[in-house]
Amino acid sequence: MSSDNKQSGKVLIFDIKGPFAHFRKYYTNSSSLSYVFPPRTVVTGLIAGLLGYPNERAKKGEIYYELFSNNKCKIAVALLTRTKKFMQTVNYIKTKTDQESRYSFEALITGTRGSPTQIPLEILMSDSQIMQEIAYRVYFYHAESNIYSNLKNRLIEQKFVYPPYLGISEFLATIRYVAEGEIENNNNDTVEIKTVCKLDCVEPIFEGNNLQYIIEKMPTGFLNDRTPLKPENYIFDMKNRSIKVKLKSKDDSYIVSYTDNGCTIIENIMFM
Repeated sequence: MSSDNKQSGKVLIFDIKGPFAHFRKYYTNSSSLSYVFPPRTVVTGLIAGLLGYPNERAKKGEIYYELFSNNKCKIAVALLTRTKKFMQTVNYIKTKTDQESRYSFEALITGTRGSPTQIPLEILMSDSQIMQEIAYRVYFYHAESNIYSNLKNRLIEQKFVYPPYLGISEFLATIRYVAEGEIENNNNDTVEIKTVCKLDCVEPIFEGNNLQYIIEKMPTGFLNDRTPLKPENYIFDMKNRSIKVKLKSKDDSYIVSYTDNGCTIIENIMFM
């Protein structure tokens, strides 16, 4: 499957959930505001961590950014729970070493490394009476079979190089492997899409009552030298429902079928 030539194929489907989440908006500074769902960059970072690929802070090894670029890797995200936000002030303490002083636990607990910095942090949590944890479903495709099969095996065996978390390392998460789905062309003009949608690819249809559509502007990726790629606008329903849209191109949406807990599921998805 490629962006230039749509073909049938397979995608890995897994759920990630936890009590809390925070996906920092890249344009915030003094207050750390959060997206409602993880951007593509967060999901690729999560998967790279599960597989053990280094990031830009590593001293050696191939940085994963271009390995998970949009021409090789496809990712879609669906919200499984309604979410709500609350603000919590957190203390950040400097622990970075420098040439004049070395980090020590004693310096940390005695406060000799300076006063903590208080930062308002916007935190996500579930707003559902059924599910107590916030949860997302991820659909993953990769053109390189070794990366695809490696992730599949780790999802099935629940053996990850680095533990999963929802945005920041304090918010540890659990992952449930759902299935390997069959994906094929979507030949319809008007569809109900389960995942978040690229706004440039759809015309939302505002039918029904009590709609709550939100648009988020998000980063889409980086080059290995940390050069950011063009951000995209995404639209989704805060009430955790599919969005009815008219597709600007049939190449922008796919049909995925899979089995979850004995039930056959057929969904329309759109890659980020």
